[in-house]
Amino acid sequence: MSFRNIKRSHSVMNATFDPETKVWSGLHQLPVYNPEASFGQILLAVLRQNPTKVTQIDGDTGREMTRGEMRIRAIRAAQNLTSLGYQQGDLVTVACANSENLAPLVIALLTIGTPFNTLAPNYGVEEMVHMLKITQPKLVFCDDTNYATVKKAVDLTVEPKPQIYVFESNSVDLNKAEDLFKETGTELMYLAPYLGNSRETLGIILCSSGTTGPVKGVSLSHAHLITIYGNAVNLANFGLVFNFSPLYWATGLFLLMHSLINGDPRLITRKPFSEDIFFDLLEKYPIRLIFTPPCYAQLALRHSRAETANWSNITIWALGGSLVSEILRGELDKKLPNGRSGNWLGNSEIGGICTDIRKRKPYSVGQLMANISAKIVDENGNAVDNGKHGELLLKFHEKILGYYNNPEATAEAIDCEGWLRTGDIGYFDNEGFLFLTDRKKDMLKYMNYQVSPWDLEELIAKIEGVEQVCVIGLPAAGLDTELPTAVIQKAVGSSLTEEVVLKTVNDQVADYRKLRGGVFFVKDFPITPTGKVLKKEVQKNILSLLKSKK
Repeated sequence: MSFRNIKRSHSVMNATFDPETKVWSGLHQLPVYNPEASFGQILLAVLRQNPTKVTQIDGDTGREMTRGEMRIRAIRAAQNLTSLGYQQGDLVTVACANSENLAPLVIALLTIGTPFNTLAPNYGVEEMVHMLKITQPKLVFCDDTNYATVKKAVDLTVEPKPQIYVFESNSVDLNKAEDLFKETGTELMYLAPYLGNSRETLGIILCSSGTTGPVKGVSLSHAHLITIYGNAVNLANFGLVFNFSPLYWATGLFLLMHSLINGDPRLITRKPFSEDIFFDLLEKYPIRLIFTPPCYAQLALRHSRAETANWSNITIWALGGSLVSEILRGELDKKLPNGRSGNWLGNSEIGGICTDIRKRKPYSVGQLMANISAKIVDENGNAVDNGKHGELLLKFHEKILGYYNNPEATAEAIDCEGWLRTGDIGYFDNEGFLFLTDRKKDMLKYMNYQVSPWDLEELIAKIEGVEQVCVIGLPAAGLDTELPTAVIQKAVGSSLTEEVVLKTVNDQVADYRKLRGGVFFVKDFPITPTGKVLKKEVQKNILSLLKSKK
């Protein structure tokens, strides 16, 4: 289907609907940069512009780096890695926090064509082993703080053994990543190599979220990266941008690439989120754009420092990674005298999908972003009309390469026409606003009735004393069915009881949606490094608790 000339169509807010195919399409936006180049080549070229402008501020040390300095460091790393024998196609693992020299390293790897897989720096051995077994890297980067974990995981699973380079280590026995940034004397004469067909050339392997199954390696080509990130040059300049996400997560990668392409300086910290670190950085730096999962925003708003903090610099607080409640949006908007909240929907396979930054509708994740097509299909795979619920399928302007070394998962997720099955359940309205109502794989089934955990979670979240909630299904004794069950983290000082929750919910919902599995209170939830609740782990923990009581 043509993005430009769609017969019998109407356009709203740059989104276009074809009533014949029932496909919504975001604005077709040609890449500003040549998609046949390598992404590293483009990054080196844009960093040459405004070389004296600060591009990175280290919130832990206060050190600043200009665009010119970042470019030189990236070139040195590219040259030194090449001289060590690393070449195009050699796979690299990067299990690092956002330290000073991580961004120059990433640019270098993209420049010489060594695709890299980003892992969470706080992964345990088991998680590390899972991804290392898939990628079998020839080179590994980590931090001094997680070296022991990375080394153990590498020893358990990778053959032949790769070299491990460590950032910010004082140990004399380890390969120091900083040595790769030593002067070569030929930096000014460096020309980035041609890597071949950028639509087939692997650039980055991101980890899938892992909320509904084993983590997979999402393969992104150089052309994909250029198209999704290169058009950041068309976005408004916000000023100083910040999030806590390491490059393991798509939001961390997005903010880095936005900063490099768009020119907005980026604030970094090696530290994971905490309310005090957040408020310390907010007090010290004029942060204009911040991107967090909803749970971070909730914790910040409920902290004692929220009342005296200076919120006036923030123009956009972007929220993503999980369902964003209207209550949270309202609380945030009240705190931001010169800004507002924004909803962003994205995934590892494509990048940004929807946003409501232009226009907002309650409970919607927004409208499609550029170069994205979408449709809602029923259980038979047939596209349905606006307003009808079904599974969300997506297609990107560039080919989605699929999952690294996992053709079965690729075939299951991407159909023969290139449509990605997201597993999200929802619908579009007539203005192209997308409303997500559940995850296909998370849907509970009680006595043959489909039960939406999200609907119940939204209801329970409104109860006074609820800090966070996760609804799961527990097996019913002797029946092939699931019992809707609420697992709740109470707010500090709350005396909320199971009886109150059960009465509040069961008095309002249909019989098949009642909390027959009961209510469990927990101190906290197992989450991904960027704040997504791991529902399978929650369910596993509750089942173990019940077993121990028998």
